[in-house]
Amino acid sequence: MKQSNRRAVLSGTLCLVLICFVVTLTVAGTRFVFKEKIAAQEWQKQEQSMNQLLPADEYKELLLEKDQEAYRALDQSGTTVGYIFVTESYGYGSLIRVMSGIAEGEVVGIEVLDCTNETPGLGQKVAEDSFKKQFQGVTALPTIIKTAPEEKNEVEAVTGATKSSTAVAEAVNNALDLYQTYAESDKK
Repeated sequence: MKQSNRRAVLSGTLCLVLICFVVTLTVAGTRFVFKEKIAAQEWQKQEQSMNQLLPADEYKELLLEKDQEAYRALDQSGTTVGYIFVTESYGYGSLIRVMSGIAEGEVVGIEVLDCTNETPGLGQKVAEDSFKKQFQGVTALPTIIKTAPEEKNEVEAVTGATKSSTAVAEAVNNALDLYQTYAESDKK
């Protein structure tokens, strides 16, 4: 290779590295400068989801172990109207994050926050209303079945996505377990 070709390759490589460094620094700097605004927007979006599940005037975060999230839903007088738990369970291809609203020991609704890595057209159907509505009124471990539900705690699996359906049920069950823990501690 000639000396001029080496110099051209080296200068092109150096230029590309420098451009990548500047772009990365710019993106990181922008995120740092606007982190409070980004956090406020993320909280607003999460609060809207919580309000759809369990309407309340205020949500107070509870401290939990591990990576779980929990919120106490309060009315204007500060009385607890229920709890919101964000739990996850492994589905067919990834972790599925589920937000569960629970009041008086009963699931009032769920929202599937993330199932993007589940099979498109199959596993991702766990985020559809027709599947999520089946969890309303559940008071104990939801049982996933392949036919129409006949019992209160039975949920019909999404056709072809039993693992994803079971993961959502496990996440809801984890939320019910957490509810039992926190509801009991509130009564004391």
